[in-house]
Amino acid sequence: MHDPAPATVRGKSRACHRTPLPLAEFLYGACYYPEHWDTETRRDDIRRMKKAGFNTVRLAEFAWDRMEPAPGQYDFSFFDERIAELGKAGIRVILGTPTAAPPRWMTAAHPEILRRDDRGVPLRHGSRQHASHAHPLFRSYCRAITRALAGHYRANRHVVGWQTDNEFYCHFHDDHGPDVRAAFQQWLRARYHGSVDSLNKAWGAAFWAQTYGSFDEIDTPVPDRPTYVNPSQQLDYFRFLSDVVTGFQRDQVRILRAANPDWFIFHNGIMPRVDYRGAFSDDLDFLGYDIYPFFTDDPADRAAAHAFNCDRARSFRGNFMVPEHQCGPGGQNTYLHENPEPGETRKLAYVSVARGADALLFFRWRTCRFGAEMYWCGVLDHDSVPRRRYDEVARLGRELRRVGKRILGTHVTFDAAVATGDFDAREAHLTYPMGLPSEQNVAEGIHREIREAGYSVGCAHPADALDGVRLYIVPHWVIFPKEWSDRLRQWVEGGGVLVIGARTATRDAHNHVVAKTPPAHLAEWTGAKVAEYGRQKEASGRQRVIEWAGDRVETAHWYEILEPAGDTETAAVWRGRHLDGLPAATRRHVGKGCVYSVGTYLTPAVMRAALPRLARDAALRRPWPDVPAGIEAVRRTDGKRSVWFFINQSDARAELPSTPKGTNLLTGRPHKGGALILPLHGVAVIET
Repeated sequence: MHDPAPATVRGKSRACHRTPLPLAEFLYGACYYPEHWDTETRRDDIRRMKKAGFNTVRLAEFAWDRMEPAPGQYDFSFFDERIAELGKAGIRVILGTPTAAPPRWMTAAHPEILRRDDRGVPLRHGSRQHASHAHPLFRSYCRAITRALAGHYRANRHVVGWQTDNEFYCHFHDDHGPDVRAAFQQWLRARYHGSVDSLNKAWGAAFWAQTYGSFDEIDTPVPDRPTYVNPSQQLDYFRFLSDVVTGFQRDQVRILRAANPDWFIFHNGIMPRVDYRGAFSDDLDFLGYDIYPFFTDDPADRAAAHAFNCDRARSFRGNFMVPEHQCGPGGQNTYLHENPEPGETRKLAYVSVARGADALLFFRWRTCRFGAEMYWCGVLDHDSVPRRRYDEVARLGRELRRVGKRILGTHVTFDAAVATGDFDAREAHLTYPMGLPSEQNVAEGIHREIREAGYSVGCAHPADALDGVRLYIVPHWVIFPKEWSDRLRQWVEGGGVLVIGARTATRDAHNHVVAKTPPAHLAEWTGAKVAEYGRQKEASGRQRVIEWAGDRVETAHWYEILEPAGDTETAAVWRGRHLDGLPAATRRHVGKGCVYSVGTYLTPAVMRAALPRLARDAALRRPWPDVPAGIEAVRRTDGKRSVWFFINQSDARAELPSTPKGTNLLTGRPHKGGALILPLHGVAVIET
């Protein structure tokens, strides 16, 4: 059964976005599936890996059927041989607990362990992630295979770490089976201290006669049966799902740590319904983030999306490992990505490293010839012939022997930050979206505008340390606890510039709309309250604009009429219809800094209009002078030395007018500074 007490710890204050991985060496390699190939096909694999500079591979996360072909009959001999061969060549192994794909004998004998969708229909064997994390029998089987693996490899010096499961909630989030229902009821008893009256109050159960007489009456929420579900119940259900996988993973982590405390343990994601700043990650040594930039189809958008996704991943726990990095076109039966151009795979890898990756494995070593991912292309093609992807990966391997040593222990620096990384802020929006864009979508647009304006930008959680950050933007977080507000006020008083988007702090922890005039507790020091709000519909013909610093800017999604306090200036006004001339944005001095309240969504158009003023107030500087458009400049530092990454994101060769003097880490030779030519997809890495 699920852990009786909620596992998730919320509201923790920890300086995490600058935390490096606890590794002594940069891990480089690929995901390897030798169980897919015969001896002849595998013959040259290790020699080629070594030549490509690999020092690590990930193995066995989908090989439960091979390791336990019948209940309780374990056979690790195949992987023993592969691990020994890899270890002899100096290539270490990360093993995956194989619990994302249980074997057929298990699901055939125990169909009750299968997850159920919102219609109550069990999922089917033949894919992955089809078993219920809350089912006690499935959890027992998972503990058993983990215990057998941990005991077998506890003294194997070639096994250095573990990945738990694989991409929790990647394809399917919900679970509505009877064991999940019972676990949800147990979780609620713990959360509300056995008081169903407290639950009824927290859920606003008086609405639509939803009052419960006991916890046993409560179901998992199912949308559209027949109409909308209770958003408070749904948010608790989402929290419960996060705690389910936290408890499921904790079973494995405890077994692995008991077997060998020197192993590092991580999980790969990042997916919905998991609180990566909570207990889920507290149990791990670091997070893994699987990076596939070509899911952004348009090359013109890809660089910005890739940068944001890395920065968002870092906002959870700091630097990360990349257990799976795209190296070729990815494809499943409904799509196939473009093939990266020559040099593009290397460039994408350097973007990930520049923005926080302290370890990187490509997905995958060889392109599979069968199964649901037989066109998810790896380092080698289907015919095992090493072509330009292999050559590029090998070049990167040679370079990372130097670069990897110098970046370990460093963190990414940035002057401007967007708030990301909070479970409640993300999931609360999804319970009641009203057709509005998510905070994550808005954050990505803000990040892109700041990045393309030439400033250094990252992501950080409001409970995180903001030392060194000059501009911080909160994009429409409906749940925003008062303790974050108090921390931000101190940061603003010290000289920071804060921007609060519309609808922020409008709901409480139970997902109720707060009784105070928005933005509730924030209004105590931001200097503006919301007198009126409303939805903006594109098709209504009643489009509204704001006038900011003389520019008229079209707004979208939402409007708020602000009431500034006496010591608060109006920074922008509405134009059009009954809003004409009324405050749309305000600015108030707080200590040495200032806070902006913006009564609409922080769309790209609004950000472009506001950014010049925000940049002046925050004294934003370009990370390196004279960087032309299309060149991405990122700095990592440990406080004593810096590693500069200059990445050509334009569609042609580009010239940097100046570069820092130091060491060219790609060549190992001294770099005199001055101008530098970057070819298409070119990269420069300079240590100062």
